[in-house]
Amino acid sequence: MTQEIPKDFAQQIKKWHLSALLLHSIYILLGIISVLSSVVVATFTQELGSFWTKVLAATSAAAVALIETTGVGRKGNGFRKAHRHLRIASVRFREDEFTIADLTKAFAEAEAMIGDVEIKIRDISTTK
Repeated sequence: MTQEIPKDFAQQIKKWHLSALLLHSIYILLGIISVLSSVVVATFTQELGSFWTKVLAATSAAAVALIETTGVGRKGNGFRKAHRHLRIASVRFREDEFTIADLTKAFAEAEAMIGDVEIKIRDISTTK
């Protein structure tokens, strides 16, 4: 006999999957923007002229800064781990290996895997 997964848990699995997909896509996009901007600046500096060289160099730096300060890749990984954890727990629940208490515990563990949003900005005033 199989149990039906509560709707809230099923919806959360989908939301975490979409969040992971979105954050990983942003991470990849920012990485591509950074690399391509850097390569174009390094290769075509004279052809670009001063203005476009500065724009592309700033674009590359901004993309790297966004990746580093927001931890978008780490956050995406957290959503992916949470999604997998709760999905596995829901399968075990469906197959009567888990109780609703076990499923709820797995949900709490998955929430912890996602973690909080952390903005990391280095304090360069104390650097010697």
